[in-house]
Amino acid sequence: MAVTVTILCENTVGRAIPAIGEHGFACLVETPQARILLDSGQGLGIERNAQVLDKDLGGLTAAVLSHGHYDHAGGFDQVLRHTGPLDLFAHPAIFAERYSRTAHSLRFIGIPQRRELLETLGARFRFTPEFCEIAPQVFVTGRVERTTDFESGDPNLVVRTATGDFVPDPFDDDMALVVRSERGLIVVLGCAHAGMINTLRHIRRQLPGETIHAVLGGTHLGPAGPEQFRRTLEELEVFAIEKIGVSHCTGQTRAAQVRERLGQRFFFASVGAVLEV
Repeated sequence: MAVTVTILCENTVGRAIPAIGEHGFACLVETPQARILLDSGQGLGIERNAQVLDKDLGGLTAAVLSHGHYDHAGGFDQVLRHTGPLDLFAHPAIFAERYSRTAHSLRFIGIPQRRELLETLGARFRFTPEFCEIAPQVFVTGRVERTTDFESGDPNLVVRTATGDFVPDPFDDDMALVVRSERGLIVVLGCAHAGMINTLRHIRRQLPGETIHAVLGGTHLGPAGPEQFRRTLEELEVFAIEKIGVSHCTGQTRAAQVRERLGQRFFFASVGAVLEV
């Protein structure tokens, strides 16, 4: 089955096209039977970049939200104005009240639009807390089980509880998209808040015996400490992945280090990057 993955939103523009870079992520996955949008960036570049890359947002068959952060969900109101009624697959915890907290600031980073607005525009939320097939040979992971001892998450990302307290965000809603191709599985990460290795292990348990051909998207290795980064690179070798394209929350420094380690298997999954299998 032929599969094409096109990066529509990302922090950088990777080639000489009149597109917009933004802190966020979105990509279009196309198979013979489906056109699925994973995430929508902040909303600054999704429409323009789709036009520049000659990708019709109106022709989507479904959309997926990897987790409930503004830089992945902020453009869905624009997308829905192109598509009309559209199935939007997500974990039921996407609307948690999320913040980025430092010693000097508290900043809301959850989904900027109310659920009611998105539903008025045509969003048909299909909640997927568990691994499931959403189109022929296309799956979402649902909640990713945490099994590693080194992927601890970002303590600056918190949620407000019903009592008004702030606690570390468990990211129960963090999930990835998986596409079965003739060369193996293609895994598309939004941010991998659950951990890149946790996510790949989870997929292996759900689809035992299948090889992972490519992984691309946000890895959240940017804020990872040295030990987590080292262990992640070591564990990646176990999966024998042929193509790894990093985006967004990987950060430029970590991306360069991954490139140094992986060599020709690596690519920058910036705006305009295309993976064809």
